[in-house]
Amino acid sequence: MVRYALDDVSDDMVLGQSIFGPTGELLLAAGYHVTERFRKRLRELGYNSVMISVEGTEDVIPETVISEHVQREMNVSLNKSASELKGIFYYRRQAKSKVRNLINDSKNMLNKFIMNSGITSALDRIIDEVFNQTSVVLNLSELDKASSSFFGHSINVTVIALCLGRKYRMTYDELKQLAIGAVNFDLGLSAVPKEIVEKEGELTDDEIEIYNQHTVYGHLMLSKNPAIPPTSSAVALQHHEYQNGSGFPRGISGDNRPPLKDFSRKSVIHRFAEIVAVSDAYDMLTNGRKFYCERQNVRDALRKLIEMSGNRLNSDIVKTLMSIVPLYPVGARIRIADAPVAQLAGYSGVVAKDNHKNLEEPFIILYETRNHQRVKPFMVDLSRHKGFKLELIT
Repeated sequence: MVRYALDDVSDDMVLGQSIFGPTGELLLAAGYHVTERFRKRLRELGYNSVMISVEGTEDVIPETVISEHVQREMNVSLNKSASELKGIFYYRRQAKSKVRNLINDSKNMLNKFIMNSGITSALDRIIDEVFNQTSVVLNLSELDKASSSFFGHSINVTVIALCLGRKYRMTYDELKQLAIGAVNFDLGLSAVPKEIVEKEGELTDDEIEIYNQHTVYGHLMLSKNPAIPPTSSAVALQHHEYQNGSGFPRGISGDNRPPLKDFSRKSVIHRFAEIVAVSDAYDMLTNGRKFYCERQNVRDALRKLIEMSGNRLNSDIVKTLMSIVPLYPVGARIRIADAPVAQLAGYSGVVAKDNHKNLEEPFIILYETRNHQRVKPFMVDLSRHKGFKLELIT
């Protein structure tokens, strides 16, 4: 199978992998032709690409960080929780004191929907799957891009954060605290007027002040829930704090050190919040976010993170993320920009398998010439054949 951008898919192409909607319903089964009608619907749901069947690539199966059924289980639970929260908060501008009073008065109701049994069960499964991986390679291409809730990308952020925590050899209990914080990090947005959260274009100074309150609102909601550790609620409060102290809401700073347990670190950004901040930035860059940023390829997203590191993001965490993200994910279409064998220049194919010793030298399958003529697919191990230069087809 090969991942094609929806804009490059034609009516004669056959879907290689079934697609499920944000609430778990089957949208399109593998084996069907991806007609324009289906492509239009997928775009509306937020999908950028699909897996297409290509002869000779049947064994190319993108490595998933978490299994599809667990991902769907979490997506369904989050969307159900989000819809319930909408019934508690009114999407109109209110004074900060009124919102805080509403959170206090609705404490018991909020606790029914925040970290409910469905979310807790799905989160435990996600933690187990990440914790039990023998090696950490972060391939998010298989995670759902579609969600009917602005909480949707919290699944991606949670998985990224857990992979980083696993790379830092955190204990299971630490990973659980991190995951609870990550999945709820933007919870406070449910108390911000929808007109501001989904506004097209730049926010006014007044709207920015209201928007920035979501970190405080989220922390208030989480801190009043006895099932949530203080280290997890700190993520909601501090995920917009910057290393140089220019963030919000408190303007505290970081020290760009590894996010390990260290009781000597005082009056600095909590390590879990630092991890989630990097995870959030990476997911928004690679998937794009309406009204905020355009979707970027992995290489450009990492370059942007490097620019943000040190002053805004924890530089050690950014460096660690770069060590586990494959520049050429399994299933991605690639083109040979340069090759030791001249006639292969311009050929295109697919990344077939990661090389865990060097993520920049994967196994690839070539199946199309520079003139777009199909050839019998053949495998190339880039770790054994030096001199190849790849470019992603996005």
